[in-house]
Amino acid sequence: MYPIIFELGKFRVYSYSLLAVLAFSCALIYAYFEAKRIREDPEKVIDLAIYLFISGLLGAYLLNVMVNWRIYIKDPLRIFHFWEGGLVYYGGFILACLVALVYIKWHNLNLRSWADLLAPCAMIILAIGRIGCFLNGCCYGKPAPEWLPLKKLWIYPLGRLPLELEGIPLHPTQLYCSLLSALIVLFLIWRSRRKKFPGEVFWLMLFLYSLTRFFIEFFRADQRGGIASLHLSTSQLISIVFFALASFFLAKNYFKTIKPNPRGEKN
Repeated sequence: MYPIIFELGKFRVYSYSLLAVLAFSCALIYAYFEAKRIREDPEKVIDLAIYLFISGLLGAYLLNVMVNWRIYIKDPLRIFHFWEGGLVYYGGFILACLVALVYIKWHNLNLRSWADLLAPCAMIILAIGRIGCFLNGCCYGKPAPEWLPLKKLWIYPLGRLPLELEGIPLHPTQLYCSLLSALIVLFLIWRSRRKKFPGEVFWLMLFLYSLTRFFIEFFRADQRGGIASLHLSTSQLISIVFFALASFFLAKNYFKTIKPNPRGEKN
């Protein structure tokens, strides 16, 4: 992998940080022009983006601390070692959603319109950001089967994996997530022009991503916390909750949009 993209003396450009900034920038550009398209204030996008960037990083780091509490309880001061990294996407997503909700309510904006506006942004950040994970060598997968094409590309460098996995071709779970997130982005953008009710794009994003994340987690090998007896990770447990929540709201609103036939005729 390539955790360092560029190095000049003591100055280093890390792939993870570079891709994170690129991901956020692309999401911001999309949100700005989408706000113009739906006649919302694009300046509010820039204002909100600052809060979402900070809350996203903070939430992702805090959930990482919670998931790996056994490590931090032995050395509490290690919590403040931010440079060691460790981010859990769902943590950032949840806190960013809460911050966005407060901001939208505070400025009397249309909640469902802004939820639809921001939903593709969450997937844009993930689609690009996971490439940073791949280059960094984190969020790695389990040993890949022999038939997997181009398997030599998925061998990680020594020293970044548990000893039992070093030198073994692994599932590129980061790229799986990146590709599927990109497909979700394209679908959400397409659907945003054809949605049947306000808020549909947000709930579709939550429905599709939670389903995707749940199954990708089965291929990951890094430590992610969870319930060992059920063989489920923390992200899978959150995915189940989000999937159920999204399914409920989608079904509820889709049934509302079905127009009853006053003559009782079959459509």
